[in-house]
Amino acid sequence: MMSFSVSSQSLIPKVQVQNKDTLFCFTIPQSKVIAKHLENSKYCDSVLTQTENEVELLNQLQAVNDSSILVLTMKTGNQQHIINNQEGVIQNLNTDLKQSEKKYRNERWQKRLFAAGTFIFAALAILK
Repeated sequence: MMSFSVSSQSLIPKVQVQNKDTLFCFTIPQSKVIAKHLENSKYCDSVLTQTENEVELLNQLQAVNDSSILVLTMKTGNQQHIINNQEGVIQNLNTDLKQSEKKYRNERWQKRLFAAGTFIFAALAILK
């Protein structure tokens, strides 16, 4: 048994008591109005259920979206660390290259001085 309260001045039922039970009797037009209200409430219930399902689905999609954003943020952070490390390695390589070039120039200069000094000592040795 379902209990509904319908407010309309034309839906006043006839009340009858049979075997200690209270019965409400409606006319055919009143029953049609009540049936329409019942159908509308079923439709509203189905729309409400569908809306609740859609809200749950949207909440799940939002959770997936949030977790995807979190993963992508972590990936971005990791890639930034990799880039920073690579820049550090490149900077160290550039420093090593500059030091190697400087060492090479110093060694070349020392070889030239040694060759010039040897030539001068050889020339002096020959002249004496």
